Amino acid sequence: MEIAEFYIDDAYLVRTSGTSDGTQDKYFKDNLWFKADRFGGEGLAEAATSRILKSSGFDSSKYVEYTPCLINGKQGCFSRNFLNNEESFITLYRLYKNVTGRDLAEVCSRMDFDDAIEYVISFVKDQTGIDIHEYLANIFELDRIILNEDRHFNNMGLIYSGTTFRTAPLFDNGKSFLIGSKRASEKISLKEKIAGAYSKAFSPSFNINARYLKNYCTLHITKNCLNDIKNIATDGILNILNYTLGEE
Repeated sequence: MEIAEFYIDDAYLVRTSGTSDGTQDKYFKDNLWFKADRFGGEGLAEAATSRILKSSGFDSSKYVEYTPCLINGKQGCFSRNFLNNEESFITLYRLYKNVTGRDLAEVCSRMDFDDAIEYVISFVKDQTGIDIHEYLANIFELDRIILNEDRHFNNMGLIYSGTTFRTAPLFDNGKSFLIGSKRASEKISLKEKIAGAYSKAFSPSFNINARYLKNYCTLHITKNCLNDIKNIATDGILNILNYTLGEE
């Protein structure tokens, strides 16, 4: 597959900061976001994930499509800005912080996972009128399959248009498929590596999160997607999908 190459001046660099393992320097130019790999492989993970979502027939307005590329000679990916001029993105973390002054992750960490999920759903409904059962259910199902270990409250959120809210599309899936995992030693089996992967929000178990909101999930991914990603996915990604898509 031929990969586009971009040379972008540092004037377009958006310096990101934070404690997230998935934090990357990003560029914003011509209404496109560019993300260079930090650990190696994030761009391919993003591209494979969006290809999986497309293959599943998932509504294209509900996820961000990523394309692998080279950015100033470094591997990465790019995507189109999902906001128009009248819109702004507010994370669940920022929404909660603005209203309560508290850290949503810390508050949820003191609760059982199911109570935390219900608490967040109720909070968002009270503040915005938006029901995020389906939104979270689809996130949980996707993360169960791709093993996204960086789905924190800053990459879940809503789009505000000045008068109304709606759920944001699914995005930021780069730290999936065990990419950058410090626990995925080459000395252990794939099964052991997958068992050592954990979710960052709510329960650390991908499967427990997905099962809890299963009845609200509208995302259905099957092994048929493997044929659609073979030309961009590594053997590591394909092996993980063969495993996670084989689970009940």
